[in-house]
Amino acid sequence: MKKIIIGAVAALVLLGGGGGGAVAYLHLHRHAGPPKPPPPKPLLFAELDGLVVSVPADSTGQSGQAYVQFSVEFASTNPAALASFSALLPIIKARAIDLLMTQNARQLMDPSTHPALAKNCLTIANQVLSQSAAFTPPNPFTAAYITNIVEQD
Repeated sequence: MKKIIIGAVAALVLLGGGGGGAVAYLHLHRHAGPPKPPPPKPLLFAELDGLVVSVPADSTGQSGQAYVQFSVEFASTNPAALASFSALLPIIKARAIDLLMTQNARQLMDPSTHPALAKNCLTIANQVLSQSAAFTPPNPFTAAYITNIVEQD
């Protein structure tokens, strides 16, 4: 009888220890969760500041000329894009001026045209980097934000 009791106690200890080990394993792995993604890269900005163009005040051209001051910022997570942007700033500025001069002041000041204007400036910046600097990966700037647009008669 003594052997049966010792055998039963040994079986309970083994089962309890195995069950406790299984509970501990499940508890540890349940709280570990999925691996955390790496932290996001910081957002960097390049600025095309203080462009001033003389454009017709409206589409008729009879209302005279107006001056439009324009600034835009480009967002990127690639620091090399900012260095290339600085080196190619005169080319980007010239193309942006060309873009602005194809419109009149009324069009430029209309808020409904600003998203298309920002998108065209973004395209210009990315094209200049890819053509003039053979920048890879392509399209390092992901967004453009108009920071200033003012009309002066």
